[in-house]
Amino acid sequence: MLLSSPVPRIVACGYFTPVRTLSATALLLLACGFAGGCADSSSRPSGAGAPPSVPGGPDAVVLRVARSGGTVSAYAYPALDSVLWKSGSRSPALDHVIAFGPEDGYLAALDTSGAPVRLDLRLGEITAERKIPVATVSSADGGALYALTREGALTRFTPSGGDWSFAPPLPASALFAQGDGSLIVAGVRGDRLVVWRVRPPGQTVEDSISYVLDGDPAAVMATLTATAGTVGDRLFFGANESVVVVRQRDMQTAQEIDLGDPVTAIVATPSGDRLFVALADDRSLRILDRFEDGVSGRIRLPSAVTALRMDPLGRVLLARGAADTVYVVSLATDEMQGVVRSDWRGDLPLVLPDGAIALARDADVIFADASSLADGRIIAGGTSDFWHVLRWNGFRPRAAGLDEPVRFRASAPRDPADYADALPTADSTSSVTGVSGVTPPTGGDTLGAASRGAGSATPPVGGTRTDSGAGAQFTVSFAALLDEKAARALAAAIRVNGQAPRITTSDRAGRTLYRVVMGPYPSREDAEQVGRASAHSYWVFRGAP
Repeated sequence: MLLSSPVPRIVACGYFTPVRTLSATALLLLACGFAGGCADSSSRPSGAGAPPSVPGGPDAVVLRVARSGGTVSAYAYPALDSVLWKSGSRSPALDHVIAFGPEDGYLAALDTSGAPVRLDLRLGEITAERKIPVATVSSADGGALYALTREGALTRFTPSGGDWSFAPPLPASALFAQGDGSLIVAGVRGDRLVVWRVRPPGQTVEDSISYVLDGDPAAVMATLTATAGTVGDRLFFGANESVVVVRQRDMQTAQEIDLGDPVTAIVATPSGDRLFVALADDRSLRILDRFEDGVSGRIRLPSAVTALRMDPLGRVLLARGAADTVYVVSLATDEMQGVVRSDWRGDLPLVLPDGAIALARDADVIFADASSLADGRIIAGGTSDFWHVLRWNGFRPRAAGLDEPVRFRASAPRDPADYADALPTADSTSSVTGVSGVTPPTGGDTLGAASRGAGSATPPVGGTRTDSGAGAQFTVSFAALLDEKAARALAAAIRVNGQAPRITTSDRAGRTLYRVVMGPYPSREDAEQVGRASAHSYWVFRGAP
């Protein structure tokens, strides 16, 4: 049992995620999906009912990749017969997904060897971080991957590479990336469990909280690692026979409940208002409510369960029973809805957007009906793939005009000599090289800095979607600034193959706009390569500056 000093016990721990309305384009996509029928060696049993109903909001997308690794394919659910998108590179064999960031389109996962993998759904690129052996990995947005190395250090991998490392003050065993960029870390010191926070790129511990351990420290840490999770402003975990909820903003205990038996699994509802807890050799799930300091209810099951999986929309809870038995619990009634048969893997069983449950049974994936749980659609050979469902608008078709650059009056390139005085002295040639140590401006009068992949209007320029055509030109833009001095300083800080960007000007509302650009280049791929090599935020647009 855990002990701590008296602190406020009950606080709200939920959060609300707004749901965006479907556009006409998305409705058309879904309608086409309904009419597409079933391919992929799929079939529906005779007498199948109406097509499934998918809730509104961002598009429902199913990702599939061979379990042995390969090209990732995306489908607009429920149309699994028509590939919406394919990755431009191959994925290793995946074990389970860690996080997805819809803003930048990054999906983070672990492969079967335990290495972190990042899939960029906009560019179609897949990277695996294998330079440093890691023990555990966490991510909040799919882009920044935080890892605990086998040597005990903390490190961060971003799309531009490893950019931060930290030697913790005591051996760490678990870590949890937060949406605000901080990192919650847990470890054992003597007879105490210590939970602390680090805020990269800082090198100091901001605040911490500790608990007296009851039981073997290694066993407690194993329980914590297997049961911990975050939702909203709450970190929850099991520690032997107790469930602890910590407020992340001030690192104080919100709840600490002794359940009397070892905790084996914990899962939270999407809102974070309730936790469902499985105990060793116990046939009942405990329900912990954020407004009550104790167990608020029980759900009785035919046998003890060893793992829990939550529906992303909070409709049902899946509980792993003995052998291939899976119990389906309705969260509307807090009662068992029924029993289905499926292997339990890192990806399956999986609750689909319309409430159907994808089951792994022998070589096939079976869709169980959301209400009756009866077998429905069959995806022949589907278990040879790794499955994942996400909600994202990034694959929607774009109007061709959206990729055309905005043209301003009197836009003309400047001679490189115009900004040469902002650079350190080099040789007398017109090409200035070897510049280092120049920091881009962080202040100044900035109209807006371009960033690849920022916002829902960014086109997915990777994968199988490419731009081509005779005479096509593509330009890399790093920023659009109202301060000429800041634009020159930024241009001085960027070098790609020994070349510096140039500055173009245009008039906007009576003020001069300074753009830091490189190009044009004959293809988008060439422009993207230059942008990535710059190690700066960038935007690629079609046309000359």
